[in-house]
Amino acid sequence: MVTEITRPFENAWLTIESNAVIHPDGKPGTYGVVRVRRLAVGVLPIDEKGCVHLVGQWRFPLGRYSWEMPEGGAEPGEAALDCARRELEEETGLSARAYLPILEMDLSNSLTDEQAILYLATDLTPGEPKPEGTEVLKRRRAPFAEVLARVADGRIRDAMTVAAVLRAHHMAVTGQLPAALAGAMLGPSQGEPT
Repeated sequence: MVTEITRPFENAWLTIESNAVIHPDGKPGTYGVVRVRRLAVGVLPIDEKGCVHLVGQWRFPLGRYSWEMPEGGAEPGEAALDCARRELEEETGLSARAYLPILEMDLSNSLTDEQAILYLATDLTPGEPKPEGTEVLKRRRAPFAEVLARVADGRIRDAMTVAAVLRAHHMAVTGQLPAALAGAMLGPSQGEPT
């Protein structure tokens, strides 16, 4: 049971709450929660050759470089799909003719209420990236098998990217993606759905 809520910090993106609680055993305690104001959106762009387009950037909270799919937060009132389109174009210069929502997820449910929706983007057209002034991004195109291996061995650690790659792989091997796309992603020996 919550007995008191204080908000020691808030800005345009988040609020930190300190919740005074009574635990199930009757003892008092404190539960901190990060309330996020924007839906997290990620888009996994896969081209006709089965290659994934990734972006690399320094992640300040972690103090390390991260390779990941294009991601961002939906602006207030912005639809998730519109955010996916915007982030893909800003970060990679790509536009896509097809977007498929592949997963909704809670990002760290013991600490935050942040939710995410992930898209698979296909039928890609190149263009010029337009990163935000706060972003210094590198771009990389890699075969799906290589990206999957980097997820499996921990070289790609971003939660939304890991989830999207694993979900896309599952969809490819179970026949939930068009055969041509699945074949390009998995290669000739694995392209047939099971």
